[in-house]
Amino acid sequence: MNKLWKIKSYYEKINSENLVDILLKEKNLNTEEAKKKYLDADLKYLSDPYLIPDMDKAVIRIEKALKFNENILVYGDYDVDGVTSTALLYHYFEERFNKKIKYFLPDRIKDGYGLNEKAIKNFAEQNIDLIITVDCGITAFKEVELANQLGMDIIITDHHTPSDNIPEASAVLNHHLVTKKEYLAKDIAGVGTAYKLTEAFEQRIFSHQAVFQDFVDLQKKLLVITALGTVADIAPLENENRIFVKKGLEYFVDSGLVGLEILLKNLKLNKNKISAGQIGYIIAPPLNAAGRIYSADKALKLLITKNEAEAEEISKELISFNKERQNEGEKIYQKALKKIEDLDLEEEKSIILYDQSWHSGIIGIAASRLVEKFNLPVVLFAPDSDRNVFKGSCRSITNLNIYQALLYTEDILLNFGGHKAAAGLSIKKDKIKEFKIIFKEFLEDNLDQEDYTAFETIDLNFDFSILDKNLIKSIETFEPFGIGNAKPKFLFKNLKVNNCCTMGKENKHLKFYLDNNIPAVAFNMGDSASKIAGQRIDLIAQPEINSWNGKDNLQLKVIDYRVFDMDIIPLVFSKKNFDFYDMRNKKNKEKALHKLLTESFIKNSAVYINEPNYKEKLKMEFPGHYFFSSFQNENSDFDYLIFYSLPFSLRHMQDIIDKYNSAELKKIVLLFSESEIDFNKKMIMHSCPSEKMLNNFILFIRKNFKQESTQINLNELQQRYFKSKNFSFKTKRLFKEMLNITAELKVFQIEGELLNCSSGGENELDFKASIRYNKLSRQMEKFIRFKEEIFNENLFTLIEKVSNI
Repeated sequence: MNKLWKIKSYYEKINSENLVDILLKEKNLNTEEAKKKYLDADLKYLSDPYLIPDMDKAVIRIEKALKFNENILVYGDYDVDGVTSTALLYHYFEERFNKKIKYFLPDRIKDGYGLNEKAIKNFAEQNIDLIITVDCGITAFKEVELANQLGMDIIITDHHTPSDNIPEASAVLNHHLVTKKEYLAKDIAGVGTAYKLTEAFEQRIFSHQAVFQDFVDLQKKLLVITALGTVADIAPLENENRIFVKKGLEYFVDSGLVGLEILLKNLKLNKNKISAGQIGYIIAPPLNAAGRIYSADKALKLLITKNEAEAEEISKELISFNKERQNEGEKIYQKALKKIEDLDLEEEKSIILYDQSWHSGIIGIAASRLVEKFNLPVVLFAPDSDRNVFKGSCRSITNLNIYQALLYTEDILLNFGGHKAAAGLSIKKDKIKEFKIIFKEFLEDNLDQEDYTAFETIDLNFDFSILDKNLIKSIETFEPFGIGNAKPKFLFKNLKVNNCCTMGKENKHLKFYLDNNIPAVAFNMGDSASKIAGQRIDLIAQPEINSWNGKDNLQLKVIDYRVFDMDIIPLVFSKKNFDFYDMRNKKNKEKALHKLLTESFIKNSAVYINEPNYKEKLKMEFPGHYFFSSFQNENSDFDYLIFYSLPFSLRHMQDIIDKYNSAELKKIVLLFSESEIDFNKKMIMHSCPSEKMLNNFILFIRKNFKQESTQINLNELQQRYFKSKNFSFKTKRLFKEMLNITAELKVFQIEGELLNCSSGGENELDFKASIRYNKLSRQMEKFIRFKEEIFNENLFTLIEKVSNI
């Protein structure tokens, strides 16, 4: 088992009419005001820019610079966030104040990230009075101090996490410094921070409506730039970022940005219908490629030029740069794959590689692809301008905070920075081997085996038979989609695959038809054609409209699939402190169990199994696991509890969980099937005597021992019971229960190993007067209710019941 499916919620009835409310509920948007703010995403809901500390200082200092015509320089960064932040302030000062500002974007190789002292000294020689940083500067203590010494003021605008102290700048704008709870701009990118600065200016300098109205056209341009930088920087599309991007996308149709419009044309994109996905995967890469391979200045010039001919030339250059980046990235990726052949990934638990020929501006892209392929943390190193220093690009798996991992290794690093999913570092070449050792220590201390298992997240289940275009319209109300506001993924179960064929270059993609002749498209799954053709499958997919030849057709975009009753991919239901792994009703559950114990992350489990012969065989084959049918082992320290056999009741199931899974998070695999229901019924019948069986039992005893001693040995009685032909079926458990019930009703008395036959009359008995009889007779009733609960598709309901016992 190398993959899991995790479902967030499960509903009995979902349709296009109630889908919006359900999705809003899943986002914890429960009040009408919260729902309206989310769906409208209107600019009026933006937070007050003056909530950011030092905003008033920044506005006053810039106002002074404008009043006295000081030389202003914007110091940006070489990625798209840094480029767009610089472009935003460039346009704002030029078009609002007719002020031409200077700008500087560092070279990735020569200058590195952020402010540097050499550049600061150059600015002093150029008589710069005020430096405004965008997307950088929050940790530039020495550089800010140098600027102050050289007579220049610095305003820092940055979205990266500050340390305990902040530089002694004229103003420091950073949303992390806001103390207000539930602050809506808590995740803005660098370009979002720059936009908040323009907002603050409009409130202070142009507060009267007549002048403020002049800002509207410029604001559209600024919002397009803000949307571009926000999406490119993979900022979560929540709260203010959602507003920035939703409004920015609306204004793409008439952005006023000559270079961007020409880039869209050359990328063959329709500016009337731009999505956040197109920004992230098509528009941003050429802009990013400039800073990765050559100079980010090209990307900035494209966003600020008003000359169509210049824009045409730059646009084609950037597209060419991106193709070069892709080719170079493919070479790095292929070379990394070759190096990986010599690694024991099961032992290493990560991929850490370096090569003298790799480009530090491109290794991040290759690292991302390797994470996608192997689902392991990846760190790739490439030489810096100083060949003894290597720059590392890190990409992480879901359950690892890569920034914390680097923090653990910081003693041997020159510098590092980043966040949970991605980070960068610099290190001396001779320290890379030591880095691998320390990094591995961190993984061993903080991750378990399941953390390395890839998983797909499912938002909701959906009935394929009622899928229609209205559903798509409901989903579209949640756009724009991206990080933090992902497009919903649905679970569709037990669908028949028809007319399956490959398509695209090198037959890399797959297309097939489902019921109602609805097509499904699966990208990069062409090699699965023979596996799924004609099969019944479960799908994780996103319904969408495919517009072709003037027609809008419904189709499914496939995220993942599992062949019905074949693939060992559990559907995981997580709630409270329970994880239920749904693998019920497998045709070959023996094979499924074998795969779980040999090919998955499950290394230490207790397995409940009601088949004595198979249980003994498993004990021999898998000594590292514990197989049981009754409570014997005192050890409860098992990582996983597997129900291979069907329990007899909810209480029985809970008792097993309590006994063999004491962990705070209880991980429980359900592997039984509905075919076991009859077996359990028979087992209950064999331990729960009926009134007829009890009367026969009493007559049997009295008939066989009427002429003998009133003191009867229980072992001898049991032997005669099994030889008797008066009972349709006989078990030790049944014998014991009938003995206990009759003794409780004082028909007989049990004294040690002897039965006293002289007590009790021969009148008709009321067996319901026996507590034991009543308890046993209710077992079947409980099981009938339990089988409905245990085989309900919605395991969240079962978790709720189990946790409440």
